[in-house]
Amino acid sequence: MVKWREWTGVPGEAVGPGRALATEDDALDRAAAHLDAGGVLAHPTSTVYGLGGRPWPDVDARIAAIKRRPPGPLIRLAASRKAVRRALPGAQWTEAARQLADAFWPGPLTLVLEDGSDTGVAVRVDPHPVVRRLLDRAGGLLTSTSLNETGKPPARTGPEVRAALSGVGSVAGTVGWLDAGDLADSTPSTLVRVTGEAVELLREGAVPAAEVTGALR
Repeated sequence: MVKWREWTGVPGEAVGPGRALATEDDALDRAAAHLDAGGVLAHPTSTVYGLGGRPWPDVDARIAAIKRRPPGPLIRLAASRKAVRRALPGAQWTEAARQLADAFWPGPLTLVLEDGSDTGVAVRVDPHPVVRRLLDRAGGLLTSTSLNETGKPPARTGPEVRAALSGVGSVAGTVGWLDAGDLADSTPSTLVRVTGEAVELLREGAVPAAEVTGALR
């Protein structure tokens, strides 16, 4: 059962048991309302627990503060490629990008697409059923990154999520936790930059580099 929990940002305190709502729909509705109010949320993905929110600059800044790193571009999780196109109309869909999305989405492949900025925009359609149901309630797009301080391992289990949230200060406000239980051991998503028809492997992860190359025709 998916549970809704909250962390109030009191340093040093353990995350409480939270509220196990009557149904998963209740927990997802609570999470979506928290996001709509500008809140930050720990949520499952197909590889690790993420830390996400609405794709708003102030939310990105609070997530960066939690991770103790300078503000910068974060991954966008989308419900579908259609949602990516709708929410990010400036993203450039080259033939190489379309081939990779066809081959691996929904899945643990993050594409960095050109969008006119210096960094591009990183997007993924994640297959975890809980985050996909959340995205359906949250406008189809979330900003997200792994739940951990920069340089520390990402969180996959309940105790690891609690340990990561125990370092959250009051600057973050109330942080929600959509608790879907322990996740299977997995490496983070593979990260690929697509510039025109050129493809650059930035990080090899759950999708092997050979499979990325093999998907390009």
